[in-house]
Amino acid sequence: MNPNKRFFSLIVFFCFCFFVFSAYGADEFLSTSLKIAEARSKKLAVASEQIKLSSTRLFSSGRQFFPAVSFESNIQKGMVIYPNTGDYQSEQLALRGEEPLYQGGKLRATYRYDSLLLTAARYNYTKTREELFAAIKLAYYELLSSKMQFKALSDAFNDIEKLNNKVISEYTAKAISELDLVESENFRDKVKDMLDNTKDDINLAEKKLTVLLNIERLDEIPVTMPENLTENVPEISFSLADCLDFARLNNIDVISNQLQIKAAEQKQKIVKSQLIPNFSVQGSIGQGGEAFTTEPLELSNTWSLMGKMNWGLWGNSIEASQNTDHTDPTLVTDPYAKIDNQTTDVKVGLLDNTNYFVQSKETDVSYFQARSDYTDSMNKAILDVSKNYNDYRSSYRDIRTYRNEIILKKRKLAYLKKRNDLYEIPTVQLMEESWKYAETISSYAKALNKNYAAVTEIERLTLVPMR
Repeated sequence: MNPNKRFFSLIVFFCFCFFVFSAYGADEFLSTSLKIAEARSKKLAVASEQIKLSSTRLFSSGRQFFPAVSFESNIQKGMVIYPNTGDYQSEQLALRGEEPLYQGGKLRATYRYDSLLLTAARYNYTKTREELFAAIKLAYYELLSSKMQFKALSDAFNDIEKLNNKVISEYTAKAISELDLVESENFRDKVKDMLDNTKDDINLAEKKLTVLLNIERLDEIPVTMPENLTENVPEISFSLADCLDFARLNNIDVISNQLQIKAAEQKQKIVKSQLIPNFSVQGSIGQGGEAFTTEPLELSNTWSLMGKMNWGLWGNSIEASQNTDHTDPTLVTDPYAKIDNQTTDVKVGLLDNTNYFVQSKETDVSYFQARSDYTDSMNKAILDVSKNYNDYRSSYRDIRTYRNEIILKKRKLAYLKKRNDLYEIPTVQLMEESWKYAETISSYAKALNKNYAAVTEIERLTLVPMR
């Protein structure tokens, strides 16, 4: 990512953070619900622990750049028979260190790999949180939409129930036909079924919300829930092209796959480092000595220095080391003991590292898989944003249409009521118009829910507040 895009991405991210802490605050119930969910979510707790684990792993990788230091103490007691028979004691105290001089880029690649894992863990936390927030908002908007429908259908059912009783009276007085009575009952049953279905939708939406919030009942939230959705729905200030650009830059799945590609590249470098000679140095300094137990034990200075090389050659291996030891202890058990010693050791293994081919193939497959996943996630993000943007636009048009239709049908219904009171139109016709009016309000509430849901999904996919 070039610097300009990175800077733009950061601006967008900060805008989103502002959106989370300010825009959501406009709905106090929703804002409180999101805080409760974030505090109680077990998935978020696990994601947080994964960040800590990745931080520990990164610290461990960084530690490998520095010498490994240890303090050693060795005490022995026993019996010797040459040159004299008797009990002896020995003691060795040493400070030992080991430092990798060059590992073929393995240490740096490992550190970068673990750094990418830490970044991926942080993005995973963000993804988990935003998916949780989006699911809560969708359930919340569905609940408010169902409540709007239920209220409209309840009012319509009460009116139609009264009109149906009037039709029954008219039929009893033989003022209308049996067909009109059946039609009246049909309208009544339609609204009753819609009302029952909406009641079931409310129960289901409440259950969804309580499960997502990890609570028993919604009244545990210390804030009053609104009765319906806010009907003032402003237009999105961004075009579809803008939203697609945001998705390409900020979509968490896309970013995660980019990190997977980079991690796979570092994994390849780790494996290929075996083909480059690896050098390290080991050394120790301390004191040591031995003596018969009948004599005082005096410690003398000792030191050692060793250079090592490891080199993997396509399934084979070469190990070589050069070691220098020096000691001048009080010699009592072996007058021929060496006090200055140099050792050269070379080992050639034939096909003893065939696991290299497995690791190399695995890293290559992981790299190609990461690139494939990146393409899939990018295409999916673009398609999902496009679909939800289209849903937003169509629902926005439906909202305006249904809003005007509600005003028109309300005026028409009032007009027909007056005409029905004057016996100019049959009651069944007034019932039909009442049912159509309730159906329009129900469709209006569904369009509002569809609009809120589409915008919620776009914001989740782009991490940008839309309005």
